[in-house]
Amino acid sequence: MTFFTNARIPTMQSNKTVNVDILVENGKIISLGKNIKVGEGIRIVDLHEMLVLPGGIDPHVHFNTPGFEERETFEAGSAFAATGGITTVIDMPCTSWPPVTNVANLENKLKAIRGQSHVDYALWGGVSGNCLNEPDWQENMRALWNAGVVGFKTYALSGMPTFTHLTPDEIKTVVEFAGSIGALVGHHAEAAEIVQPVMAILMAEGRIDPAAYALSRPTEAEVVAIQRIGELAKKSGTPLHIVHVSSGRGAELISEFKSQGVAITGETCPHYLAFSVDDLIAKGSVLKTAPVVKTKADSEKLWQALATGELDFIASDHAPCPPEQKQTGSIWSDYGGISGTGTLLPFLYSEGFRKGNLTLAQLVAVTSNNAARRFGLFPRKGALQVGSDADFVCINESRNTMIHGADFPSRGKLTPFEGFEFQGKIQAVYLRGNFVYNDVNGLAGERSGQFIKRNH
Repeated sequence: MTFFTNARIPTMQSNKTVNVDILVENGKIISLGKNIKVGEGIRIVDLHEMLVLPGGIDPHVHFNTPGFEERETFEAGSAFAATGGITTVIDMPCTSWPPVTNVANLENKLKAIRGQSHVDYALWGGVSGNCLNEPDWQENMRALWNAGVVGFKTYALSGMPTFTHLTPDEIKTVVEFAGSIGALVGHHAEAAEIVQPVMAILMAEGRIDPAAYALSRPTEAEVVAIQRIGELAKKSGTPLHIVHVSSGRGAELISEFKSQGVAITGETCPHYLAFSVDDLIAKGSVLKTAPVVKTKADSEKLWQALATGELDFIASDHAPCPPEQKQTGSIWSDYGGISGTGTLLPFLYSEGFRKGNLTLAQLVAVTSNNAARRFGLFPRKGALQVGSDADFVCINESRNTMIHGADFPSRGKLTPFEGFEFQGKIQAVYLRGNFVYNDVNGLAGERSGQFIKRNH
């Protein structure tokens, strides 16, 4: 049993906070408030009136264990998450090998990552074009859903031969079956029929520059893909989540579907809020992602969408790689992805809350609460309340954080945020009441992360 005193937590009313004490037993919050009576011999931790938020949830990471661990491992990726105040990650099925497209592969992955994670983790299942060649793909989906995955990742455009994208007809088939079992579909929304022809023309012209990459992935590709799968979800009643929304129009379209009664949510990422195509041209492949960053106007609209609830939460799409894969000499062969799970919460606290783009209540919603609710992890995760896991992050609001990729415990040391200074500093992080990171001692020696199944 541990007694945390002098915690200043959000009331979830705008920017208001309240000072409380938190009593934790067996990893759970059993009492929260003032004048809590505790007996002798209980461990006491004074939080010195730091701002204490629910542990962050990053619902979109690529940690690659097992399979492509030269890019990232579950140990290194989860260590980076912990240093950034993320206490739960949801790992994608497509960048490990074999991909999580059936229960045998799920069990293989769980075995490989057991004892490796510094934070708790849930998992996505997936359906690729490769899967639909198998006669039992539907039963594989059903079994994975029953095994507790949070949903099924699908691609309208993929560059991975081990996890190919679905054609429009295949998307329809998968969405309809997912609806029949009540399963959530998470969709990478870029229409292949728009992107691939433009890409072929630019490559034939010998263009290898970042601007050419941006030209190949216009806003239209995202909008068409969201429109198509949104209409399918509307007809079938399938719950739908759009990952890494990059455009203002994409966010508006999700909001329009919500108003029509579609069970749709959307996430965006820090890089879409912070950077534009001009930055991609200036920085090069360190900022290469799919979808590509758009305009400054899009960034402004995405901030507004987070604040209004048009978009539901934030994710990192953490997908690093070694420098030699990121800097090949051609934007087409440069690996696409950012090392971002450890900078997500510091960025949102600084550039969202402290700069007035989000209230404190909205910060908690988009970094923790809303994702927990969407993916069936609430109320165990995503809240500071009695009965929830004692996952929380302590922020010293009078200090700042300098971003240097060389300091990341991630295998990915390249970051478009290199040299940035964020307001606030994460001073301590607790997972189920146990210290996992502080800015004096670093990471805890024990990797105590657990697999969290979807609870409904």
